[in-house]
Amino acid sequence: MTALPARLLSCLVAASFAMPLSAGACVEGAVRGEAVTIEKNVDATPEGERTSMQIIGVGWFRAATVEKLGGVNDQTWVTLELDGEPMFTTSFATLKNAWNQIASAFIVAKVTTDGAKSTLTIWYSPELKFRAIASLRVDVQEPGVEHLRVSVVMNKPAPHEDIPGQPTGTATAALPAFK
Repeated sequence: MTALPARLLSCLVAASFAMPLSAGACVEGAVRGEAVTIEKNVDATPEGERTSMQIIGVGWFRAATVEKLGGVNDQTWVTLELDGEPMFTTSFATLKNAWNQIASAFIVAKVTTDGAKSTLTIWYSPELKFRAIASLRVDVQEPGVEHLRVSVVMNKPAPHEDIPGQPTGTATAALPAFK
């Protein structure tokens, strides 16, 4: 590594003093709070049964994975709903087909398989905001599913963010509760 010439170094120092103090705090888009990962493990799930994970409160949905052990035809369906609106519904069988997988700068939806374990991944960038409830449902429509593991990654609201139905400044009272 070479040393910066003295003239260039003095220009950089002078420029840093000339910048307004608020310049360092500029953030493009909404500020998110701390990241949270929520997991749920479910043993054998009979055909026709459903497991779900609900997050009550305000937050930013980033990603979800559903690991499925066993099953005979991959007719296990995953649905993501935010504030009662369906955002994404697909099955393991659909995403196992490489032509149906999505991989862009804004969304990733794919299934990877390792022996009897299949992992379905949904990822959004930028995150999707929800104001009341986020729900991830897994509907098992196949026999032989021995185990499910559901994992959701989200961000809590930032401390300064106003939450609907709450007086201003009480954001911590309504951070997501896990149900």
